Order: sequence, then structure tokens, then C-alpha cells
Amino acid sequence: MFERLGKCLRAYAEKDGRGYPDWAVRYMPIVRRLAGRDLGGERILEIGANENGFARFAGARTIAVDRALAHLGAARAAQNVLPVMADAAALPFGEGRIGLCVCVDTFEHLTPDARNAAAEEIARVLHSKGTGVVAFPTGAASSEAERLIADDYASLTGERLHWLDEHAAVGLPDAETVANELERHLAHTHRITTRANATLWVWKRMWRILMCAWPGRGNALFQALLRLLTPLLSRIHAGTCYRVVFWIEPREP
Repeated sequence: MFERLGKCLRAYAEKDGRGYPDWAVRYMPIVRRLAGRDLGGERILEIGANENGFARFAGARTIAVDRALAHLGAARAAQNVLPVMADAAALPFGEGRIGLCVCVDTFEHLTPDARNAAAEEIARVLHSKGTGVVAFPTGAASSEAERLIADDYASLTGERLHWLDEHAAVGLPDAETVANELERHLAHTHRITTRANATLWVWKRMWRILMCAWPGRGNALFQALLRLLTPLLSRIHAGTCYRVVFWIEPREP
């Protein structure tokens, strides 16, 4: 009986894709800030495709770019996207053709040189009146939190979380460096503001529940509760945060 209940609770918690609360914490604040905007009339680009991306949370058709065919397939299966295989450092779009460009948790998978090239490409394809959102984990505290989660997961399963290993291999992006690169290309047409995203202690506990089976046999119940708390978690961005968000918005005439 308890085993069956656990399976039902876990299925509920994961029905929108594993790690659903983390996706929501990334995207829901962006969607809220864009509330009232007619996204249906926009050419929207997301750099870095996954099964729970901007298109799912915004309910808007999106061009999804990724260099991995498997990521594009997962995105297409779950969302209203036009998949395009391309590199963030060499986008196959004309200058000024994109009205809304979203790049969330992608820069930490790129080398420092590729990050600079991606920032330049975002600036190139973004319309002079367009909006951009660039977000990624940053800072020593976030790096240490990722190491702890990766080690806990390896101890529990004997396997590695490849996405965290990628972060460690290239190092988390430096927020000031990325901000300077965006400013260098966009300052004449856009203003760039910064927001924090995902209180770090909440992020750590969330991933301990989702990936590391904490707190033991009660994990399924806590996964289900975590999903119920998602709307609240997506609004908590206080103290030291895991992620930084850059909003790129057109300057007033």
C-alpha cells in the first residue's frame, strides 16, 4: 500500500518533467514580468532547449535553439516550439530579427570565450525594441552548493549528474564579466538591469529532495509537497541566490 502511494505521489510530482519546481523557479518570474505583453505577435527565441522551457510556461510558440539533437527532440515533444540545431555562439538569424530572446541556464555550459560570443550574438539578433533575458548560476556559494549536490547524488546512486559536471568543468560564469559584455554591445539601444533568482538554501534543499532521495522513505511525499509549493518558491529570491538574471530592455526614446 505504502509503495503504491509512493509511486502515485512521485508520478504527481514529476508529471511535468523531472525537476519541475526548478524549471518553474527559473521561468515563472520571467513570465510574470512579461504579463500583459502579446507574446503571440512576437518572434521568440530561446537559446538552450529542454522539455520544460519558456514555451511551456508562457504558452507561446518559440524558436528553440540547441546544439544537441536529443534536447531539441525533448523540447518538441513537450512544447509548441520550432526546433533549430545551432550553436549559441553562431545563431542562424538575421540582425535585429528577434523580438524576445530568452537564454536561461545555458551560459554555465559554455566556455568563457563562447559566453562572450553568445552575448554578442544575442545583441546582434535582438531587435532595437526587443527584450532579452539572460540567466545563469554564478558565484562561489552556488558553485559549492552544486558540488555538494553532485557528491550526494554520486554517493546515493554511484552515478554522476552530467550537467553539474559540465558546470564544474568550465566554471560558473562571472556575472560582472557577462554584464560588461552585454553592455558593450547593447548599451546604445538597451538598458540592462539585474535580478536575483532562487534563494540558495531553498535551491539546495529542493535538489536534495528531487535528486538525492532526501528525506529517505518519505521522499515521494516531499516531492509532491514541493510541487504544491512551486508558485511560492518561484517568488522567493532573498539573501544569497543561486542564479542571476539580466533583463535587457529597450531604452526610452
